[in-house]
Amino acid sequence: MPRTRLSLSAIRRLRALASVVVAAPDLHSAAGALADGVAAVLDVPAAVERRLLDATAGGLAGPVPPALSAPVGLVMPAAEASGAGPATRLHLGSHHGEAWDLVIESDVRRRRDRLVFDDLARQWSSALDAPEMRHRTTRVEAIVGSAYAFARKLTRVHGSTALRQFILDAMAQSVGAQQGALALMDELDGRLRIPNTYGYPSVLVEHVRLQPGVGVMGRVFETRRPLLVRDIGDLPTYRSRRSRYRTASFLAVPLLANGDVLGVVSLTDRVDGRAFSRDDLTTLRALAAPAALALVSERLRERGRELAHAATVDPLTGLFNRRYFQTRLDEEVERARRYSLDLALLLADIDNFKQFNDTLGHLAGDYMLKQVADVLKRSVRMFDVCTRFGGEEFAILMPGSSVANAMVVAERIRTRVVASSRDDTTLPPDTRVTVSLGLAALTPEVTSQELIARADRALYRAKNEGKNCIRTV
Repeated sequence: MPRTRLSLSAIRRLRALASVVVAAPDLHSAAGALADGVAAVLDVPAAVERRLLDATAGGLAGPVPPALSAPVGLVMPAAEASGAGPATRLHLGSHHGEAWDLVIESDVRRRRDRLVFDDLARQWSSALDAPEMRHRTTRVEAIVGSAYAFARKLTRVHGSTALRQFILDAMAQSVGAQQGALALMDELDGRLRIPNTYGYPSVLVEHVRLQPGVGVMGRVFETRRPLLVRDIGDLPTYRSRRSRYRTASFLAVPLLANGDVLGVVSLTDRVDGRAFSRDDLTTLRALAAPAALALVSERLRERGRELAHAATVDPLTGLFNRRYFQTRLDEEVERARRYSLDLALLLADIDNFKQFNDTLGHLAGDYMLKQVADVLKRSVRMFDVCTRFGGEEFAILMPGSSVANAMVVAERIRTRVVASSRDDTTLPPDTRVTVSLGLAALTPEVTSQELIARADRALYRAKNEGKNCIRTV
């Protein structure tokens, strides 16, 4: 092993390397320039070694080797790369989440030279901050731009399924992951389910339920902290990995909004086969915030639609309710008058319903209402407004229908109700369900309430004239 004795010329040339390092475009180029410069000045092999400060990020810290905790500039003995004997290691501080050491295959014995190297190491460490800051600035600008573009695209995705898949796809592609999964909390059973996957079929995990605190996703969900694992072998609790994974590195980030954890995105298998980095984790965390807000917004929209549906639909029959009917009636009357269109109204009432209810019970009565409602839905056009008007009475608003056309539909309803009850084995054999129908058409002098009154009078006639028939005003 050669010994190094520094001349004044060598010291000046070694100090000048700081400016070379500062001018380097990135950290990797800076490391190469420093090692090459030292080797050229001293005429001995030199290299910059980088070692991870910890095995993981996000709370699962691994052991830190004692050498990595040395102060910047400390001259320490190091094993020579060839294994021939001691070398000199200069600790250059921590950069980009790694501990950097300059290893020189030479033995520095003189105290004066060791002090010079100690001072040089501090200069080089400070010089390395310049390309690191440029890298961070460029990286931050790229992340901000990516997050902004991602947030804009989120506003154009509609539907919870499409939104979830877009979020997972975008996050996986942003860090070059080949496989990933999105887990969301199921509020019904308090466990995580996996509705969306990336890189493999979702059918493999659609029945999986994860308990908070258990496994990778469960732990990230419970702790609300992201997890970066460069090698799963470094974790005592997660030594096994599934056969479908190619690498031992993975990322998992929680989706947080308003202090609540909505779910977890987990990604693995970088395209280049390397371990995920802190830059990858930073990228995912930047995308997780708008993703969580988009999921909250979509959830609110879904609940709004559910409330709107509940406010307009009868829960028993699935038909529109009377409140919705009244709103549509006013709209259709106004439209019919403005454009001189036909408008017909049918009122249908189940014959002898009270007797059925008292004899067979309320459950049988509910069943009968649902069966008649199903006949009505199958007998009218898709744009006709079919509603439960109240009790056992139904109303059908028929835009653009004349009395003749409405009469055909009414007869279809009447005959189908009779046929349906005849073929229904659920009801007692001697039970026959029929309906009476009243029909009215809009005329210039009739208001919406008068139209209802006319149809009601027609229905009253049908009831009085034998039931199971159709009458009109």
